[in-house]
Order: sequence, then structure tokens, then C-alpha cells
Amino acid sequence: MAIDRSQCMNFELNSQQCPCTDTSCGNWGICCECMGNHIGNEQYPLTACMTTPRPASTMELLSEHAEKCFNFTRNLEQCVCTSDSCGRKGTCCDCVRNHWSADGTGRTTCMR
Repeated sequence: MAIDRSQCMNFELNSQQCPCTDTSCGNWGICCECMGNHIGNEQYPLTACMTTPRPASTMELLSEHAEKCFNFTRNLEQCVCTSDSCGRKGTCCDCVRNHWSADGTGRTTCMR
């Protein structure tokens, strides 16, 4: 089920670091919706979140626990990460924060 900004528990945190310049996008600041839109999307296969340098001020930002994520079950079902030991499965915003590098060259395993 698609969620909006009011339902995303990490929206405030995500909006501090989302480098997508299209703030009118309904997925802006909602990582799981953005990733869900781009997984398997041939025209736009990569999220904007991963293609720009990451501000140093966002490196230590922490999110809420995965169990509280509104889309946790759906995210687990669509996650294509093959790392069985990854503790970020189902919490796309944590995955993005983990893999988004300071120089903008990182790619999240969920997008491979």
C-alpha cells in the first residue's frame, strides 16, 4: 500500500538528506516509495537519492526501528537485497543511508 508523507515515520529525517530536487514528487522523502517506483523501472532504474554527493552533516542521522515502518512487510516482499544477514531489510531509508556514499558513487544493494 502506498503511503504519503504524513504516514512515513522517518519523513522528517529523510527530508533532511533527500537530494532529489523535485520536491513536488509524491515519493520525495519517502525512501520505500521511491525505491518501489525505481525497482524494475527501465526508464528510471536508479533513485535520485544515490546519484549526488551526500552532505557530511547527514552521515550520523539515525532512523526509527524497522518494526515501526508502515511499509515494512511490503518492503521485505520487494527487497532484492541478497544479503541474508542485512539488518536493514524492509527499512529502505536505513538502506539508502547505509549505502549512499559521501561522493555520490554508492548504490544501495536494494537497487541491484
